[in-house]
Amino acid sequence: MKDERRDLKIASWPGRADAHNAFINIFLDGLEANGCQIESLETVEAVALAMKGNPAVVFLHWAERVFGESRSRWQVLRKIWHLLKAVHNAPSGTRVVWVVHNLEPHDARRFQKLVWSFFIKSLARKIDAFLTLAPGTVAEVRAALPELAGKPGHGTWHPAYPNAALSPTERTVARTKMGFTPQNRVLGYCGQIRPYKGVADLLDAFTATNDPELRLLLCGRPQHNAPGTKAFLTELKEKARNDPRVKLWFDDLTNSEFREVLGTCDVIVAPFRSYLHSGSIVHALSANRPVLTPATSFAGSFETLLGTQWVRQYQSGLSPELLMNQKEVNDTIDLSRLSPNAVGNDILAFLERLQS
Repeated sequence: MKDERRDLKIASWPGRADAHNAFINIFLDGLEANGCQIESLETVEAVALAMKGNPAVVFLHWAERVFGESRSRWQVLRKIWHLLKAVHNAPSGTRVVWVVHNLEPHDARRFQKLVWSFFIKSLARKIDAFLTLAPGTVAEVRAALPELAGKPGHGTWHPAYPNAALSPTERTVARTKMGFTPQNRVLGYCGQIRPYKGVADLLDAFTATNDPELRLLLCGRPQHNAPGTKAFLTELKEKARNDPRVKLWFDDLTNSEFREVLGTCDVIVAPFRSYLHSGSIVHALSANRPVLTPATSFAGSFETLLGTQWVRQYQSGLSPELLMNQKEVNDTIDLSRLSPNAVGNDILAFLERLQS
């Protein structure tokens, strides 16, 4: 008997046009691998147009993109109106599913904070269902948004990033290239350089360690157009200035460079002060690197799935002792549950329940 759910016509906002958005590509890859037809939507206005084609499902990712797509406050308000209207007027056979990446925009400015609460509560009332990117974050999202009461919700898994791990030979070459010896134990942070990421906390804890073989590789892209970025980078450089064990690399890394950096490290530290989901954590795990991160619903889900040797949670902040106790894992992580194909199949099972 034919599996009808694998013929689903699915629209996604955003779509594949942003080549730098690795998540959306592997998310859609997983659905396509299970036979779905995908339509990419790159603007809010495209969502309303897509509804006329009666797709079975419309996925809405990153609701805060209404800010990024706008050049003025009036454009923000107009895009919010367009999106809410499109969702409200969705055809009866179309299910609108919100993929809740964040509960609020990162580093939001005053105007964004003012309109966000109204916008997100209105969106929560109008969508048909929601997805989170770990089983443990469903309850957290429901608690933050009572407007979702009675709406179907499902915690799928943030899919793993394919081909992220280095071979042993590639890893040796990468470490040498970065100036590390076999005796060095390298802790790494790889991601955006922004205050809420906890990078300054990591530097403070590391520079208080006294292990001569411990190293810290801190790299990623600063948000140069954000207020206070220049002062923040100066603060980080000052913290690292007197510790030769620290290597800073503030740049927009290529995919190849990012892969090399992850493979160079023995343990990735993700000291985020506040987050719902984290692609950085999944990227590190995809590179076969253990992760040290604050205890959260997201991290807890992955610890349950993969084990404490791969996901190491801490409760009361970073300490020099905690960093000095970190060791690499000489094993291969099992990411079969996180493959794009497996995640796509899990999402389709949820969509099937929505349509029944």
